[in-house]
Amino acid sequence: MITLDVGGTSIHAAAVSSNGVVPKETIATYPSLANEPKDVILNHIKNIIVEQIKLIMELKSDVSIVGIGIAFPGPCDYQSGVCYIKDLAKYESLYGTNVKEELQNRLAKKSFIISLSLNNLKVLIENDAVLFALGEYVDRYKKRNVERIASFTLGTGIGSVFMDQGDIVKGHWGVPESGNIFNVPFKKGIIDDYISKRGILNLAQSKGFDSRELDVRELAALAIRGEKCAMEAFNDFGAIMGEAVNPFIDSVKPEVIVFGGQIAKSYQLFESHFKGNLSDSSVKVDISYSPLISTFIGAASLFNK
Repeated sequence: MITLDVGGTSIHAAAVSSNGVVPKETIATYPSLANEPKDVILNHIKNIIVEQIKLIMELKSDVSIVGIGIAFPGPCDYQSGVCYIKDLAKYESLYGTNVKEELQNRLAKKSFIISLSLNNLKVLIENDAVLFALGEYVDRYKKRNVERIASFTLGTGIGSVFMDQGDIVKGHWGVPESGNIFNVPFKKGIIDDYISKRGILNLAQSKGFDSRELDVRELAALAIRGEKCAMEAFNDFGAIMGEAVNPFIDSVKPEVIVFGGQIAKSYQLFESHFKGNLSDSSVKVDISYSPLISTFIGAASLFNK
């Protein structure tokens, strides 16, 4: 399978073998061109796919390409493939576009694709947080007979996925119909207002930092060095996150909580306060070894479902 992780700044691509291995030599990163016109973006993604197929053919000429799995940002109707992104400063020119069909049609007209009899290649897209969780389950937990996980990606916003035996939990065990908790009412807004990059930077600002001149990485570096106000910001962030997710951890009862995303790299700075606000502080918490590889594996596994 060819897999892509389409982000606002970069697009990452890689091949995934039928047994779930991601060959390092196939991993590549491209600019996103997220603010370009529709045709520029779609042709760019198409060309990335073609480049990946060429690379794989060079590495192993007898390889079989099954399909294209893409982690794509939302909002999007992932089943139909229609993009509904607007007011997010990325991919707005794709609003109302059926990304799956457009890519399939553009690939089918490419002479190189036709020459390989790949003009019927299927494209599947899904939310990046979902594919991260799916990849973690397939690569890490299924083999250990772990059935139920809660997955949180911590970055610009919070991505959340609850899984039971590889299936995404939606509309029961207290989980919203969407399966995602980012827009659940919390305090004076929604969970995403607090458990996100802007959430932790707002906490930093309340401690006297200028959030316009500070990013999360710099704040973490200060906390690691023992800067009191930075440490307090992370403590508060952990406590608020524990409070926000605790009702869902209580109702779903996952065997493992797994974190991905940039903010998760600083988990040790907010671990105690996060777990201190969980009803069951003994629940196992893992940090992803490689969120990107997990996303690739999750994208490939779409063709096994």
